[in-house]
Formats: sequence, structure tokens, C-alpha cells
Amino acid sequence: MQKNSSPTQPRFVTSTLSLGAFGIFGMILGLTTTVIITRHFSTVDFGFYSLALVLVSFLGQISTFGLEMSVSRFVAGSNEQLTKERYFQTAVVTRIVTILLVGILAWVGGPFLTKLFGQSLLPQILVYVPLLFALESFRSYLKSVLQGCLLFPRIGMSDVIFSFINLVLVLILVLGGGPKSNVISLILARALSSLMALIFAFISIPLKKRFSFELDILKALMKFGYPLQINDVLAFIYSRIDTFVIGAFLGPADVGIYEVARKIPDYLRNFYEPFRSVYYPFMSKHYVLDGRQQASKLLNDSVRFVAFITLFGTVIAILFGQEIIRLVFSDKYLSSAPIFALLMFNLSISLTQNVMGTTIVAAGDTQKPMIVNIFNAVGSWLGSVVLVPLYAILGAGIGTTIGTTMAYPLNVFFLKRRIDLAHASYLKPTGLFFVWGLIVLLLNPTSIWLKTLMLMLFLSASFVFHIVSKEDIGRLLEGSGLVLKGPLSKVLLWMTRP
Repeated sequence: MQKNSSPTQPRFVTSTLSLGAFGIFGMILGLTTTVIITRHFSTVDFGFYSLALVLVSFLGQISTFGLEMSVSRFVAGSNEQLTKERYFQTAVVTRIVTILLVGILAWVGGPFLTKLFGQSLLPQILVYVPLLFALESFRSYLKSVLQGCLLFPRIGMSDVIFSFINLVLVLILVLGGGPKSNVISLILARALSSLMALIFAFISIPLKKRFSFELDILKALMKFGYPLQINDVLAFIYSRIDTFVIGAFLGPADVGIYEVARKIPDYLRNFYEPFRSVYYPFMSKHYVLDGRQQASKLLNDSVRFVAFITLFGTVIAILFGQEIIRLVFSDKYLSSAPIFALLMFNLSISLTQNVMGTTIVAAGDTQKPMIVNIFNAVGSWLGSVVLVPLYAILGAGIGTTIGTTMAYPLNVFFLKRRIDLAHASYLKPTGLFFVWGLIVLLLNPTSIWLKTLMLMLFLSASFVFHIVSKEDIGRLLEGSGLVLKGPLSKVLLWMTRP
């Protein structure tokens, strides 16, 4: 009999932590780069740079045609090397063609974008956007192939290479370029970093690299992936429409302030990707091999744990948001602290839903996440368009959170038709957070000691209500492979004893 798998079992945890270790290092490098940029450049320049990156991300989303998720699934689901190579080679050719077509469209559509965003987007930046888009999109595709090959450490190493080279180049620009360094130099530094990471990812793929195209293979990939393409575009709309609306209604300085507020949530979202990269193929295999009941264990533990971790981050943002913004980004971005806390809460809802949506796709249904994201995208778009003119950048945070919340019940409804989702796995963490938030609102803690006490209160309550348990900690330690000795080992043994 096959052993049940869950996110708390050693094999799943070991795979996640091996990729997550690279993710932590990459996140530190990336955050350090952002800190240098925000402190050296003005809020206006940082706004220009941020909006350019959002455009690059948008072009990447509309050009994938779902190939990244589909090639990962088909490669992971095949036991024959030749079959894996056929999927990989056909998808490579297709991805190159789509990147070229969308890159040309982006270059031709430059004047329209300049007119739409006005002073929020420098015309000379648009010349370099297609180049950065091509490099980052192809690197993202190669990472999905590595995911299908279950080579998670190589994915992490590719990200670390990108983050490290980008940090070094930004340091060279700041220390050597001085006032002459500008937004275009930042974009070129990122492009070169993507190229180096792309080369590493390409070499790391254990499949034959040659140009080969099979129409039948493409049809199979597109049949599975095309609904995911629409889903990707919708996901981009609900996650990034707020920045676009700020750029169109307000200006580059407001874009910069808002992007600082979302930088830490975005890096934490990137840190979630190692978990998702492991969770998706694990769930795909276990749903098919073990059935609905066994796979539900993996789902419920994942939802519960992701909800706890992200809400804990929201608690920290609420209590120490101003201190974090001041320490990391400087006083000129202090006005972004309330938006930072709001976007952390939005991140919690979004990632919990992402676990649900990924499970639906792993169970073989690529249609339902698209329907969910239609609600999310429309709600986020309407909320941002209506609230940004009224409440400026705070309205953008509220609008995107409204859209994310609107989609939550629908996601739960579709998921429960495929797999057994325990309501307690997502309702208990959220309920605890709101009760805790009400207490914080009434007490309005200002001293560092009272804030720390409120933080400990949330953690203690999470253990009392079994949102996080001794078993979770024990299996995380087991999966990490850590061997502890001395007094600390005795304490942890007591903590993790059922």
C-alpha cells in the first residue's frame, strides 16, 4: 500500500524546503536590491521602473497560452524520456514564436501606452520593455520544464543566480554611475541578470535540446493549457490592475509609494512559489493514484498552514508596519504602511485561494479557476477604478482586496465538488484573525512591548485552536533533516510530542 502524502510528511516537506531555501536566499537578495533602488532613486524614478516591470509581467501573461502549466504537467506525468522530449521541444518552438509576436506588438503599441499612462511612463523606456519581456518569459518557461522534471533545486539556483547578478549590477550602477544611473540602466541590469539565469536553466534541463515541432503534441498542450492562458490573464488583472489604475489616474510618485507597500507581499508571494511548485505535481500524482479521500489530506493541511503563515505575516504588518517601512525603505515611504498591512491581508486570501485553484487544476479541471478569476478580475478592476479617484492609493488596496474576497466563496464551491475540503482549515485561521484584529482595534497598542504581547497572543491562540500543531512542527523538523542536540532538542521533543 502506498504511503499517504501530505504537506506535513517528510518527502513533501523536504522537496519544499530544498526549493524554499533557495527562495529565502533569492528573496533576501531581491529585497536588498529593492532597498538600494528605493534609497538611491527618487519615488518618481522608482515608479517609472515599477510600471515598466508590470508591463513586462503583463506581456508575459498574455503570451504563455497556458504552456507553462501544461508542459509541466505533461512532462511530470510521463515515464518515457522520448515523450518528455517531444513535449519540451514542441513547447520551446511555440514559446519562441509567441514571444516574438507579442514583443513586436508591444513595440508597435508603444505610442498607445505612452498616451494611456502619460507622465507615468517614459517613452524611452518602452524600447527596452520587449527585450526584458522576451528574456523573462523564456526563463519562466524553462523553469516550468524543470518543475515537470521535479528538479526543484535547479529552479531555486536559477532564481538565486538572477537575484545575485541583478544585485551586483545595481550596486555597480549606484556606486559607479552616481547621478548618471537611470531607470533604463536598471532595466538593462535586470535583462542581463535574466539572460544569465536563463542560460543556467536551459543547461540544467535533462532533455535533448533541438528544434522539433509536432502538431499533435501542440494540440494536446493547448487543449489543457488554453483555459489556463485565460486564467493567467485574469490573474494578472486582479493582482496588478491596481498599479495600472494608479499610473493612469495619479502619477509615477504614487506608483512608487504603492509599489513599496506591495514589495514585501510580492516577495512573500514569490517565496510561496517553491511550495506551489512542489504541491502541484504532488497533488496531480496523488489525486490520480490515491483518490479523492487521500488527496484531501494534502489539501486541507496545505490550506490550513498557508492561511496561518500568511495571516501571521499580516499580524506583523499591522503591528510593526511603520517600523518595517522606515527600516527597510526609509522615511519617505512611511505613508505606504497602512497599504502594506492591507495588501498583506489580501495576500493571505489570495494564496489560500491559490492552493484551492491549483488543486482544482491538478484534479484535471482547467475551466473552473478561470470562472473564479473572472469574478476576481472584474471585482478588482471595478474596485480600483471607482476607489482610486476617491481615496488615491489606499483605494487601490481596498479595491483589489474586494475583488479577491468576492472570488473566495466560488472557489470553495467548485473545489468541494472535486475533493473534500474541510471548512475549518480556512475558516478557523480567518475567524481567529478577525477576533484578534478587533482586540487590537480596541486597545490600539503603541508601545513595542504591548505590540509584542499582541503578537504572542495571536501565536498562542493559533496553538490553542490547533491552527498550527505540535505535529506540524515535528514533521517540518523531520522533513528538514535537522539534527538537534542538547537542551534545545529536549524542548523541541516536548513541543512536538502528540
